Amino acid sequence: MENNEYPLNMGDDRILRNGEQLVVCSKADMDEWEVQEKRKTVIYINNEVWCLVGKQFYTKNEVRYLLEPWPDAMREIPGRVIRYGEKYVKSRDEALRKMMFTSRISIVLYLLTPLIGFLPSPVKTKIEADFGIPARSATFISIYIELLLFFALGALIQIFSYGGLMGQQLSEHGSGIDPTFFVKNLPFSITSLLILLSDLVLRYSSYLRDEHSPLGVFEWIWAWIYPKNPSSKIGRH
Repeated sequence: MENNEYPLNMGDDRILRNGEQLVVCSKADMDEWEVQEKRKTVIYINNEVWCLVGKQFYTKNEVRYLLEPWPDAMREIPGRVIRYGEKYVKSRDEALRKMMFTSRISIVLYLLTPLIGFLPSPVKTKIEADFGIPARSATFISIYIELLLFFALGALIQIFSYGGLMGQQLSEHGSGIDPTFFVKNLPFSITSLLILLSDLVLRYSSYLRDEHSPLGVFEWIWAWIYPKNPSSKIGRH
């Protein structure tokens, strides 16, 4: 074996010599560094061959791995083989940082699940793949919210359609409120209500078809304008 000088820094890790043994001090709890009685994990460090014989959570922020030389006469078949070096530590730390970032984003996105359900289906698919937010669950919640909005808007149109007199009285008293807005714009209000109803029906139909990522809000309009299948207006089958 080569005579490397210790202690030795390997990225943010530190390698100490303890007699014939090595101690790898790391902030990372490396799952692949498993202590096995048989088929021991083999660790290559600067062309030296070691086997993992112990693992200790030394402090809250440090894990220590105990290595012993791999005997040349050892006939046991090695288990996992790890080539430990600067490149290994850099790759591991980048993966851990990405995992922590993904975990934080996932928490934020989980709180925004009802809003995610309104997004286009490809976006929901991407979010589910990257952050684990189920597209179908988010869509179902958004459909329920849209249904409540539909009933609320319908109730407002009905109330103000039959409340013109009350609206006139409020306006005469200078309240600054014009509750006859829906009456003055009745065609627009009814058209909006019908479009919202169409969106609800088509999105719920998409959900019932067990699509992995059902339609987002008004996504069917874009599918109608730019169909994927020229023979189909909707483009969703």
